[in-house]
Amino acid sequence: MTDGLFTETWATALGEALQRSDSYRVAAKGWEGSIILEWNDAPISSMSGGAMGCGVFLDLHHGECRAARMATVQDYTTATFVLSTDLTVWNGLLTAHITPTMALLRGKLKLKQGSIGALMPHVGAASELVRVAQTVSRAPATPTPAFAHVITPAPPTAASTAPASSPRASSRTLQSTSATGLRYDLFPMKLWEKAKRLGTWNPSDIDFTQDRADWLTLAPDEQDMLLRLTSLFQAGEECVTLDILPLLDVISQEGRLEEQLYLTSFLWEEAKHVEAFRRFFDQVAEEHSDLTRFHSPSYHTIFAEELPAAMGRLRTDASPIAQARASATYNMIVEGVLAETGYHTYHRVLTTRGLMPGMQRVAALLKADESRHLAYGIFLLSRLVAEHGDSVWDAITARMEELLPSAIAIISEAFSAYPPDRIPFGLHPETFVTFATGQFQRRMERIERARHQSIAQINALEALENAT
Repeated sequence: MTDGLFTETWATALGEALQRSDSYRVAAKGWEGSIILEWNDAPISSMSGGAMGCGVFLDLHHGECRAARMATVQDYTTATFVLSTDLTVWNGLLTAHITPTMALLRGKLKLKQGSIGALMPHVGAASELVRVAQTVSRAPATPTPAFAHVITPAPPTAASTAPASSPRASSRTLQSTSATGLRYDLFPMKLWEKAKRLGTWNPSDIDFTQDRADWLTLAPDEQDMLLRLTSLFQAGEECVTLDILPLLDVISQEGRLEEQLYLTSFLWEEAKHVEAFRRFFDQVAEEHSDLTRFHSPSYHTIFAEELPAAMGRLRTDASPIAQARASATYNMIVEGVLAETGYHTYHRVLTTRGLMPGMQRVAALLKADESRHLAYGIFLLSRLVAEHGDSVWDAITARMEELLPSAIAIISEAFSAYPPDRIPFGLHPETFVTFATGQFQRRMERIERARHQSIAQINALEALENAT
């Protein structure tokens, strides 16, 4: 039973609702193209337009819905995107149990046609489209599938929001001189070993002489692009250096000595990244102007508002949900979506062109450092899920849903200053988004596994994933 979903009547009603919705018009003002929402396990009798499938075709143009109908064979050949899943997932989407972004990133909602890199910049519009669809028709009550949970966590109780009691308030027990000693088998200790072995590079030892010579050969738009990207890296590294301290304090208060040992290297490495990028401006570009001109509205949202707020909250709220939201912001969004994607492309541009050996070295070292930071973030979030269950998992997915549109917008905004067909170095925003989305999907899958794992299993599996 579909309660009228995926019928001509429902398609028409959805199109009319989209036309009436001011919120959809605003959210989708930059979306142009057509989309098919496909019910992939529909009975043959429900198919329309031949044998292509059972789908609703929507012709979308800058906040307008110019056509809405059951999809025909011709519609399938021209649609920009085809989003496909079974009726159970559609029911979850249309009853707000799951969101389109998380369903897509977790593989529950399949992109059968079109590019994930082209779709992700419009996740805000897609979410608003589904919200409008929820007002048109709701599927009948069905058992909630195992992966579907309401993504808005319940308001924390007074007990959960109270700051964790500090061991400093009572007689201190020192772990390293106790019978417990240090747990060398824990994954953070393995990261600590790698940090001691691989993270001891010095920014002031890197020779930028050739980099300066290469800089002077670049075209003005190429210099502008490198200044733009590097300014985003520079400010981002300063922000994460400033904002990580509350997490160190929480881990210390919880008595997790092995994690705290690793986090000392985490802070030290972030500080070195700040110095390395400043040396680029001072010694390579010889640029001393105010570079905040390159910081877009979405960049400000993430780095000046969301990151310091989420991390700063840990000073008064050390609950598992607050920790999960902070780590999701810091590790999954700032480091996983933005920094890793940026460094990957930055390094590739320089190596492909044979430019700036000093900055090539910096980018490679930063990528190695950030891989350890991300590994810890995945471990921390997995541990919190394993220890505290689906309330934490729901908080993580909710935070991702909140921040992904702004994170993807930062990528789009960085390229908007250049003509689409003449972006310096032949870069394409879609390439950035596709890479970021792929990495993000894999990490979310690993964190989701923790819902059915023990801490010992998480330690073993993360060590295996990061063995090299």
